[in-house]
Amino acid sequence: MFTTAESVEAMWGTTLWVRSRNDSVVPVDVLTGRRGDEVLLGRGCLLDNFQAVGRWLLWTCVGSLTGQGVYDTTTRKNLTLVSGDWSQAKLGDGFVAMESGGNLTVTDVRGGTPVSHTAGKFEWGPWDVDPYTGVIAQQGAGNGIRLIPSDVPVSSLVQLDATVAASVDAKGGTGQWSPKWWLNKPSASWQLVIKHKATGKAVRTLSGGLTRGLVATAWNGKDGSGRLVPDGAYTWTLTATPADGKGAALIRSGTVKLSGGAAVHRDFVGSDGFGELLTLNGSGVLTYQQSNGAGKFTAKTSGSGWPKTVKAIPFGDLNGDRCNDVLVRLSSGALRAYKPGCGKALTPSTPYTSLGSGWNQYDILTSPGDVTGDGRPDLIARKASTGDVYLFKGTSTGKLSARTKLYSRWTGYKKIVGAGDLNGDGHGDLLVQDKSNQLWRYNGTGKGTFKARVKVSKNWGASYNAVVGVGDITGDGKADLVARDTSGNLWRCNGDGKASFGSRTKIATGWKGYKALS
Repeated sequence: MFTTAESVEAMWGTTLWVRSRNDSVVPVDVLTGRRGDEVLLGRGCLLDNFQAVGRWLLWTCVGSLTGQGVYDTTTRKNLTLVSGDWSQAKLGDGFVAMESGGNLTVTDVRGGTPVSHTAGKFEWGPWDVDPYTGVIAQQGAGNGIRLIPSDVPVSSLVQLDATVAASVDAKGGTGQWSPKWWLNKPSASWQLVIKHKATGKAVRTLSGGLTRGLVATAWNGKDGSGRLVPDGAYTWTLTATPADGKGAALIRSGTVKLSGGAAVHRDFVGSDGFGELLTLNGSGVLTYQQSNGAGKFTAKTSGSGWPKTVKAIPFGDLNGDRCNDVLVRLSSGALRAYKPGCGKALTPSTPYTSLGSGWNQYDILTSPGDVTGDGRPDLIARKASTGDVYLFKGTSTGKLSARTKLYSRWTGYKKIVGAGDLNGDGHGDLLVQDKSNQLWRYNGTGKGTFKARVKVSKNWGASYNAVVGVGDITGDGKADLVARDTSGNLWRCNGDGKASFGSRTKIATGWKGYKALS
């Protein structure tokens, strides 16, 4: 709330005009309290009447210097009106209306010289000017209301004020982003396009017809099909067309951060759409290494008390709380789905669901994300004794389905990595490294299967003892890889969104002490 002890003369939009001295006024932004430049109306002026409409200020001085004029806040020029009785004048959008000789006189002040014309007979009853449309309304005989056009084109469509939140939680409070824009005149139609900031993909388009100066809408974090869109940053663009057909369309744009939407692959902390790397050290501490969205890990969220023998598998949202979960295999072979909630550390006391026993038979456990197309995360496992590869589908019960065999005897691959969506088709993909250090890609079909393998690179990663598909950590919306070499250096390989990667970049050293990266 803005308060002031100064003399308030007029207000337009969010700009309050206060008297500075008898001969000047100052604009104040009521949202920020910031003061603008002083407007001097004339030395010796004793301000008597003052009005503000858009870029125009109508002033009347009395006392030692009598005069009237219009000040243009855009050009910063003062236009003096030297004839007529302006004491009862009304300011419109670029014109001044007054009674003169029994007629309504309209003076166009948009140019450097006042141009006047007669708009109609003056009825001598109450009258006023609509500052948004330029129409003059006056009460005539029999109390009827007569509308007279000023014949002065109003300004182009502009924004007077707006209430646009920079963030929204799709599952907290009202669960909606409810922006509002106040305009200077009616709009024939409007359209609001919301796009994922990193990928530029439009996720929702909202629109409306004729408005009387207020565009108001709401977005619940879902796409046009009613599915939650992923957490992260979104751009918005509002386009409104003027109802009078005068001037260009109004275009406004900005960014809104969504949380409480669909959990992004590998995003465990912050609901910012960036992936995290999960590490286990020799003291039994599981740590989310938090991405800064610029390709590095700059913060940590840790939970202690874990046996050093556990295997942690970062997973998606298995129980539908819009937060990613983690599968943990104990040394006994028991598998648990831990559900820490968004942004919370993973500890042995975190609530979990048992997923059965006997999981020690698998030497590879990894999640590429959703490979079945049902919006739930899935698990890929390789049986150590045979090399056979199985799919365990995530289910609506928060557990995993019975296994389905995908491949036999994948013993020739020394690494199998759930890499996330590498080609932007919405399906989880696999990367595999064979014993001759060739890197291959298996693109998910969205039907629980994978396409034939495609070679990504040869002579790749011979020195890597850990390779992790960490999701997007660079902020471009494309899935990236992180790898650790035998010297403890940590490397990043940027995904190109076309199922391949750029050259590697070293992002850290001294990571040799971690028992596991996942």
